[in-house]
Amino acid sequence: MAKQVIKFYADWCNPCRMYGPTFDRVKQDLQDIIEFTEINVEQDTENLSGEYKVKGIPHTVLLENGEIKKSKSGRMGEEQLKQFILN
Repeated sequence: MAKQVIKFYADWCNPCRMYGPTFDRVKQDLQDIIEFTEINVEQDTENLSGEYKVKGIPHTVLLENGEIKKSKSGRMGEEQLKQFILN
């Protein structure tokens, strides 16, 4: 089962900037088993934010085998993000 985590953000977004270090720590811990991608909505030329129905940022999407398993707007703490990904 191939998992991928996508974080949608914008540089001007304060909650996104606060979420960034948490996302980076979890990415560091899990990058050997899960693919992580970060997409700046201001530079989203492929309109992935539209495809994944992103309504607010930061927004985190968990894909399994290319299918959306979970999607959540807002910041998460480190443990909450790990649970979001692993469960």
